[in-house]
Amino acid sequence: MSKTIHDSLYRKLVSELAAERIRLNISQGELAAQVGLNQSDISKVEKFERRLDVLEFSMILKALRIKDNVRLQNIVKDFTGVPYGEDR
Repeated sequence: MSKTIHDSLYRKLVSELAAERIRLNISQGELAAQVGLNQSDISKVEKFERRLDVLEFSMILKALRIKDNVRLQNIVKDFTGVPYGEDR
């Protein structure tokens, strides 16, 4: 098994998160401030130089307004295989 940072599913997720950040017109610096990271950390994640941990992933989803963001909900569903927000 390859390292997660090189896994195609991980790379697709990070690319989708970056695209969503851009679509929402949120800068790397703004996202970093909301998540408690430096802008360079967000840049490194988006360039696959730094792995995103699960807590940072959760904070990024909140910063990108997943609760009201159907596109982002679908990205998470595709990555996890679990529908966002559905009762189980």
